[in-house]
Amino acid sequence: MKNLEEEAEKYAIEDNGILVNKRKEHFIAGAKWQAERMYSYDELRAIAYKYYCMGQLDSPTEGMFNLLIQQDKKI
Repeated sequence: MKNLEEEAEKYAIEDNGILVNKRKEHFIAGAKWQAERMYSYDELRAIAYKYYCMGQLDSPTEGMFNLLIQQDKKI
């Protein structure tokens, strides 16, 4: 798999073969922003377990569910 720099350069080259540096910078910034919003495997396991445990309660409420979502949100 190609690395981020190679993909950004491929994206930034116009039809005439000229590299457009701003497009490359924006591509890299967008990829990094998206990566920050993604969850790791361990984070997903912890979140799933938390919701599973909540479902075992006698009366899980929508308010409890919304609170957990806010706590786990990556923004």
